[in-house]
Amino acid sequence: MEKVSLGVDIGNGTVKLVLLNENREVVDFIYTRNMGVIQTIKGALRDLIGRNKDKKIVACGVIGAGRKLGSILLGSDVTVTEITATAVGILNYYPEKATVFEMGYEDSKILIIREGVLVDFAMNTICSANCGAYIENVSARMGIKVEEFSSYALKSKSPTNISGKCAVFGTSCCVSKLNMGVKKEDILMGVAKALVRNYFSMLAKGKNLSPPYIFCGGVSKNEAVVKAIEEFLGEKVIVPKYSNIIGAIGVAILAFENRENGSEFKGERILEKEYRVETEICNGCANNCELISVYEGEKLIGRIGSRCGKYNI
Repeated sequence: MEKVSLGVDIGNGTVKLVLLNENREVVDFIYTRNMGVIQTIKGALRDLIGRNKDKKIVACGVIGAGRKLGSILLGSDVTVTEITATAVGILNYYPEKATVFEMGYEDSKILIIREGVLVDFAMNTICSANCGAYIENVSARMGIKVEEFSSYALKSKSPTNISGKCAVFGTSCCVSKLNMGVKKEDILMGVAKALVRNYFSMLAKGKNLSPPYIFCGGVSKNEAVVKAIEEFLGEKVIVPKYSNIIGAIGVAILAFENRENGSEFKGERILEKEYRVETEICNGCANNCELISVYEGEKLIGRIGSRCGKYNI
């Protein structure tokens, strides 16, 4: 059986699973909505394994907002930050130099890679005005599917000016413009431009930006945003084939490289077991930690949230 590594990226909006072979090539992947970590991981893993019965998963790595729960559930060999995994994933395809723009559902990042080394980065986790959630919210208010955003926006002949300081005010501005009779396509292209302005004002100040410019994350599949970035920079932007799963690819590579002592991955046993999560507040000190306990059947298999380490498993 062909040996593969499983990379899992559990984001707030989507979950990505990728199988990578020993040549660091993508064998298969799943990109799906996050409808709850346990439910989504089990469903996606069942589909992925079912499609690849001639493959053997020999390593597993997890990243993302849900990485702590995901690591407990799957039995990961490597759990790292999204910055680390994204850098490794990009270096797999661009080993020398890259300026990386990453936009996810609820956060965004910029990475500067020079001579094969990550030399600078920044991450935004406090403003959604440069993330996919903003695009989704505006699409809903415009009465279209988020998948239709680009096709509408790219028809624009005269993009309207949309506030780029805040997603809430930006969405309100979109509704006001719609009520004034401004065309949807002009509003949506205005949103793409506002999102890009916000991204560069928040993340790129003081950064040494130079090509090649690589765009990744779920928003990279939005052609209107790609166009807006190219117009903002006056430069060509590269969107890799696997731009929306680059972090999962990176952590799969790291898992492959750290499997000398075997793998902790639980395999298909995950699909057969029932899992649940229980929460409680610890009153042992002033921290009042919220302890999140993960059970496999009746067995406690992990706990999240213990700051002092007293309840770690």
